[in-house]
Amino acid sequence: MLNSKTQNPAPNTLMEELEETKKKKKLSTGLIVGLIAILINVITVSVYMYQTNIMQKQQHASVWPHLEWTTSYNDAEGFMFVVKNNGIGPALVKNTSMRLAGEDITHLDTLCARIVGTSRFPHLKGFVNNRVIPPGEKIVLLKSENQKWSELLYYGLQKSDFTFEVCYESIYEEQWTCKGREVVKGSCH
Repeated sequence: MLNSKTQNPAPNTLMEELEETKKKKKLSTGLIVGLIAILINVITVSVYMYQTNIMQKQQHASVWPHLEWTTSYNDAEGFMFVVKNNGIGPALVKNTSMRLAGEDITHLDTLCARIVGTSRFPHLKGFVNNRVIPPGEKIVLLKSENQKWSELLYYGLQKSDFTFEVCYESIYEEQWTCKGREVVKGSCH
């Protein structure tokens, strides 16, 4: 004989199992939705970090200075020794160094005396140390309009072992060294 108590537990147990299975499915669905949300957040943060990096590089490139120094000579204008900023940002000159035949030269007059035998001739001098050179601008370091002295200076420098280095930085403190038309990225010495 079946008692009503023994028949009732079976349907209750079945119902409880059904409810527990539903809870597991809800938990599994909730877990999956949560993991997808976390994955989307990680991807979003990665994209923002990448964009920030690109924007920072663009900012640095938008103020990139590029110095070059050259000497020139022609009959009409004479001799010129100039430092020019061909970049798109200001160049903050930190220091310079001149060498002639392996010896340090500290003044342009000394250079002139070594090249042409005297510094007593008509010429103009400038300086570049600790100056800011705006984009597209130049600083004339040495100029002579006298044809005789201009020719002696120009060809004397061409024949000599002359080196001139300008160490400069951008407004973001990135540093370069200009060695004529060659520019090397790195720290100033």
